[in-house]
Amino acid sequence: MKYFVFKVMAEEAGYIEKHPKGSPTDWKFDEGISLAKDFPMGGEVSFSKNYPDDRNLYDFQPNLMSNLLVSGRARKVIESLEITNAEWLTVVVKDHKGNVVGPDYAFLNLLGAEDAIDMERSTYEMDSLEKDQIGLIEELAIKAASIRPQAKMFRCTLDRRLILIREDVLAAFEQAGLTGFKVYEAEGWNGMEL
Repeated sequence: MKYFVFKVMAEEAGYIEKHPKGSPTDWKFDEGISLAKDFPMGGEVSFSKNYPDDRNLYDFQPNLMSNLLVSGRARKVIESLEITNAEWLTVVVKDHKGNVVGPDYAFLNLLGAEDAIDMERSTYEMDSLEKDQIGLIEELAIKAASIRPQAKMFRCTLDRRLILIREDVLAAFEQAGLTGFKVYEAEGWNGMEL
């Protein structure tokens, strides 16, 4: 089974700079913990006024927080794959002028994490602040035997900001024509996003 590093990336996307008012603190979105009870119902996010010409909507919408902001279409695909660690925090996406352009979006909060990184074969630097987290990856090695068979789209225990997807998930995303992401083969990934 192959795994891929999953990154949200898109051209001229309406860029989201912050979570809805009343959301949990930003860092909690990277922890793999449930946020549903603290997330504001009917929350709104808006395109950044700092990028007035960027208005495109994607299935995975770029945002400053590096979270997975997902369209209703992408959510249906993910739900059809029976990804069991998905928590959906629904929001409405508005453009620069306050008009609703994405009525059925949600932050996909992936719960838990997998011990997927082979620390002996990987080249990395630990984070100077979060001592139990990797801060920089130069070459990633995967420990596939440690990944639960039912894990299809997940965070890594030692780098919770790093999202990996299985090859069958990637195939489903491509078949559905989902937009706004780029993938890199996880084994040997150099930490760069091109």
